Amino acid sequence: MNSKKFAALGLALLLTLGMTSCGAPANKGGDTSATESGADKGTSSEKLESADKEISLPTAREVKNMDYVATALQTDHEVNANLVDGLVETDGYGKLQPAIAESWKPNDDATVWTFKIRPGVKWVTNQGEEYGEVTAEDFVTGVRHGAEFNSGAKELLMDVIDGYSDYLHSDFSDAAWEKVGVKAVDKNTLEFTMQKGEDGKPISVPYFDSMTNYTVLYPINKEFLESKGNGCKLGAPNKKDCKFGSKQLDSILYNGAYILTENTEKSKAVLTKNDSYWDKDHVYLDKITRVFDAGQDTYSAIKGFESGVYYAATLNPVWKDYDNYAKKYEGKTSYTLPNATVFGIVFNYNRRSFEHTNYAKDKTLANNTRKAVLNENFRKALRAAFDVKSYLGVRMPEDLAVASMRNIDNFSAAGSTKDGKNYFDLVTETYNANTGEKRDLHDGQAPFYSKEEAMKYIEAAKKEGVQFPIHLDVMVNSTGDTLVKQAQSFKKSVADNTENNIVIELVLRDEDTINAVVYQNTDPAKMDYDISTYTGWSPDFKDPKSFVDIYSPVTGFYMASCGLGKVDKDGKVVDEQIKKDLGFMDYEKFYKEADKITTDLDARYKAYAKADSLLIERCLYIPTSMQSRGNRVTKAVPFSQMWGTFGVSEYKYKGLRTQKDLVTTEQYEKAYKEFESKQ
Repeated sequence: MNSKKFAALGLALLLTLGMTSCGAPANKGGDTSATESGADKGTSSEKLESADKEISLPTAREVKNMDYVATALQTDHEVNANLVDGLVETDGYGKLQPAIAESWKPNDDATVWTFKIRPGVKWVTNQGEEYGEVTAEDFVTGVRHGAEFNSGAKELLMDVIDGYSDYLHSDFSDAAWEKVGVKAVDKNTLEFTMQKGEDGKPISVPYFDSMTNYTVLYPINKEFLESKGNGCKLGAPNKKDCKFGSKQLDSILYNGAYILTENTEKSKAVLTKNDSYWDKDHVYLDKITRVFDAGQDTYSAIKGFESGVYYAATLNPVWKDYDNYAKKYEGKTSYTLPNATVFGIVFNYNRRSFEHTNYAKDKTLANNTRKAVLNENFRKALRAAFDVKSYLGVRMPEDLAVASMRNIDNFSAAGSTKDGKNYFDLVTETYNANTGEKRDLHDGQAPFYSKEEAMKYIEAAKKEGVQFPIHLDVMVNSTGDTLVKQAQSFKKSVADNTENNIVIELVLRDEDTINAVVYQNTDPAKMDYDISTYTGWSPDFKDPKSFVDIYSPVTGFYMASCGLGKVDKDGKVVDEQIKKDLGFMDYEKFYKEADKITTDLDARYKAYAKADSLLIERCLYIPTSMQSRGNRVTKAVPFSQMWGTFGVSEYKYKGLRTQKDLVTTEQYEKAYKEFESKQ
């Protein structure tokens, strides 16, 4: 699969307002029509209201692509998820509930999934004018358009929906599309057939309903799509002649809670309530203004909050007078929740671009770095030298920094066994069994941090021919003061703990340059860095596969970030020798063996743990933390907003309400206990 690619850990302004958190079990369908759509809906007969009808918030993220089935970027999802609804969404406790689908169910072996479309849901234009009704055929159109426009999330559906992978390499004709397992049985009935296995029978995908919470499976009205240019016509894609999903407000139709009524780059985006929305009674805010703020002034959010512009703000430990603010708001702060996102250090194993470098114009140094990055002991030395707690502590209190540390490239609620073990338990057991070590890989631990071990790994790398000191270029957003300070912390800890044998080169660039080189770039040859801390990943559905696939040497999205290709037009693995030497081909074997197991979920999760363990054993990637958390002051009613560990519901403003006074620590903790009790 291909999950959503996030902005840099710090590219988002310090305002960590969201409620992302770890795991909740998915609803398997069946009689779902009675489920309400928020954490506190259905629990009281009183009419819920928001103290504010309009709110504003600062953010460095802007929507760049409104073709929601084609993009895989969080910067786009944060807006797009509010404009268009899919089949399902998650409620305030992270459980699947109906959205455009009023009910759904699999057949007995979960090889065919049927969704009943809610009658009467309206498509509207950016002016709020009704255009038509959402039908099952719109979801068929959405899947086909995403395939033809090379969706950044296409891997999510490959080897899942029957015939989808073949269609990606077809002539895009109607005849080719007829072989794909997505059909509108009638106006309000949508059917998905899973990919056929080696025996010719469809495979079981028991978690497929959770996959439909991601935008690649969202609907598009065919008539409107094809009105946006000849290149938009199904079967004849041409991005140069298709305006669907451009940044123009009228480039899409809306069926979600909000309509984008203004979108000015480097200024603001305004979302206005959709009066024709099917669930408008649970939309409490009439207007939301996302104010662009690149973070040059670390006080901008708190200034806006205290002047009444913003409804919330995070207290930033980087402030010299942080203690004064903490005292000022004592008893009125709360920590944002843990979440399923993983950030870390990505290695470029085949760097070919050197425009943005502090050292690599010297070919000898550049060759030394290339050899080092390919050396397992060197990578482990870097991991052992990195003081993650201090790095995270630049932007959050120490206890929160520790709680935010992550060592596994997955999420604990990806699966649990019958004997009560979560997925992180399984990966930890597998790692220790394979290595003979005794390390705790759960969140909040620093199992690899050790100067002594870092130096041992350096000596081992020297014996294997690595020439120290080694320089590593890492791009840093120069417009964000907190980001620069974090990068400096990273540089210092690595220098101190390797006795300057590893030199972190901070390549300071503006945000637009970094976006172009690292975040939006998908060409492995143009990944212009040695290591990157810029991207993170969040699951699309409730299964370990949601993460494991991203490092697949055949389909993995992170291959490009690693400077490596996937497969060529003939299906041959690109950069295969490098991948074999590193261990990625062994990783692929574990991944595919695990994915074949569909009925014995305990066995499936344990098999996937082998792949995740290998990623750590070979130090192919260094997980470091979850999505940024913070100590905030807010007027948002605790847990009123939608929440989830997978898909895009966490970005929806639906359900969000504010109260007149600040949320107190006591109020939040009481609400949190109730939240926990319903997990």
